[in-house]
Amino acid sequence: MIKVLFGVSDTQECRRAIDTIVKFFGDRKDVELTLLHVSQDIVVYAQSGVVNYETIENIEHEKSNEILNEFEQAFKESGLVCQKILRTGNPIDIMLEIANEYDLLVIGASESSLLYRIFSSHQNSFVNSSPIPVLVAK
Repeated sequence: MIKVLFGVSDTQECRRAIDTIVKFFGDRKDVELTLLHVSQDIVVYAQSGVVNYETIENIEHEKSNEILNEFEQAFKESGLVCQKILRTGNPIDIMLEIANEYDLLVIGASESSLLYRIFSSHQNSFVNSSPIPVLVAK
């Protein structure tokens, strides 16, 4: 059994990676696909006034589940069954923490904007730090 971990985020680049995964693994019955979405820790500052932390946390959790469900549905339509994992924290730390349980890490290519790649992309961190092979899908 080949265990594939797909790091899911709410980006078009990540959505385009669905086609790559389906092309590589869609006909194989020996592939176990796991979708991992990591939501950022919620930080509430005192200056922001009266805030219900639990409400914010629930909204973020709901958005994260919607993202995972969207990707799961796309794979189901292509005939691939997958598992879902939702975690909160630093995406790089969480992904690398569980990567050893898998044979391949798939991530969507970073957005093409230079500013995005410098300030928001985790792609290089995954590629450079992963203990398993990484497929950067476009």
